[in-house]
Amino acid sequence: MLPQPRNYAVQPSVIPADAVSEMTIVPLERAFLLWEDEEYTITVISVNSDEENYYDPARTVIKAKAHGGVLRFEFCFLGEQEHLIILEQGEKKLQEFTVFSLYEDLYKLTPLKGDLHSHSYRSDGQRDPAALAGHYREQGYDFQALTDHNRFYPGGEVDETYEGVRMGLVRVRGEEVHAPGSVVHIVHVGGKSSVAAQYVEDPEKFRLEAAEYEKKVPADIPDRYRERYAKAMWATDRIHEAGGLAIFAHPYWRPGKSRMYNVCDDLAKILLTSGMFDAYELMGGMRLNGNNRSVALWADLRAEGLKIPVVGSSDVHGIEKAWTFPYLFTICFAEGSDNDSIIEAVRAGRCVAVEAVGTEYERQYRCYGSLRMVTYAQYLLEHYFTERQRICQGEGAAMRAYAMGDAPKELIGLQADLAERFRQRFFGRKEPLTPSEEIMRFEDKWRRIQLNGPETKGGSIQAPPVTRQI
Repeated sequence: MLPQPRNYAVQPSVIPADAVSEMTIVPLERAFLLWEDEEYTITVISVNSDEENYYDPARTVIKAKAHGGVLRFEFCFLGEQEHLIILEQGEKKLQEFTVFSLYEDLYKLTPLKGDLHSHSYRSDGQRDPAALAGHYREQGYDFQALTDHNRFYPGGEVDETYEGVRMGLVRVRGEEVHAPGSVVHIVHVGGKSSVAAQYVEDPEKFRLEAAEYEKKVPADIPDRYRERYAKAMWATDRIHEAGGLAIFAHPYWRPGKSRMYNVCDDLAKILLTSGMFDAYELMGGMRLNGNNRSVALWADLRAEGLKIPVVGSSDVHGIEKAWTFPYLFTICFAEGSDNDSIIEAVRAGRCVAVEAVGTEYERQYRCYGSLRMVTYAQYLLEHYFTERQRICQGEGAAMRAYAMGDAPKELIGLQADLAERFRQRFFGRKEPLTPSEEIMRFEDKWRRIQLNGPETKGGSIQAPPVTRQI
């Protein structure tokens, strides 16, 4: 998306609910340092409060004086919700901000954006595995699972390329499993070893084991589905033995009239309600008609009592003019930024499936999951992930250059550090960024030059009082 520059930011932007937080409004460019000892007005409006009249919502007005180029104030943000903050200087509105207050269980977790289903040149994709990882980071992703068809090893190629490099993208281990003779595709992520290799390297052993699994198929499963059900049981058991997550992928994927990988409604319902899968790829590479049916199926089964985590995945093969990448993804809320923490978050249902729509000029998001997770995810998509993606662009480009021997690994690390500092300040894990004395002296000098300059038409400087037109 194109940059939307702002003069100020509020740090932190995510705070604990029902507790007094110290808030700091900081300038994002030197010219907008707040005026020393000038009084500003701060208005706070809680977005999800009970209002009788939407023309005049309840608000709290705070007066505060600026010091050191920033404005500090304390406030207790009630409940888990979004809050609007309006900054004014006299009669002039300077900027609006939003913050989000969270209850402790969600506040302590780290929001991560990622993709649990992607392909490289090592199966039927079009991009080098290491370069693809760089493309993901350039789009602001925190994690990516490379899930080549029946191939677990390409992820090792990514690891070897970036061995010893400090970077912000986590590689989640993965592969796409589709047992011989079955149209049921299962995405295996997080496990420590390959499942597909077992039937690729020893097809006879697999055939015998699958036949044994048919004996375990519940009696109420129709005969026409028993073989496919048994192979899904075998695959999900092997995935769990490897410590991985089994995701039921794209039931309505129809690549062409000559190749039909569709899983019919009846079998899809049986598989989703079987209990063998850990998550459902609600948004995936099925185009709109397939994704629409997927959401409808999920809604019907939820009404019948089904509880299963949902994820969004691109199933990307080529990124040129791709409609899935970077438009279909997952946001999860994890205890850490590593393979095991991400897998645990999805397994526990702390995730949201996301579909982005619109253009680079204006983008909106459809989110699927619990109301609580969706509400928070929507806020992050508008105010956190978009801003941080611009910081991550340089890191992703540096990753691809490094993979071709054209950039030092230190460049990637420096870019990753910049994104990490933004994250920590946004969530209150690090002190706000305040102007140094050097920056204060620099801006004071140029403001004095501006105020003493000629009277001409143009912009006006925000000074107490405004004395010149510049």
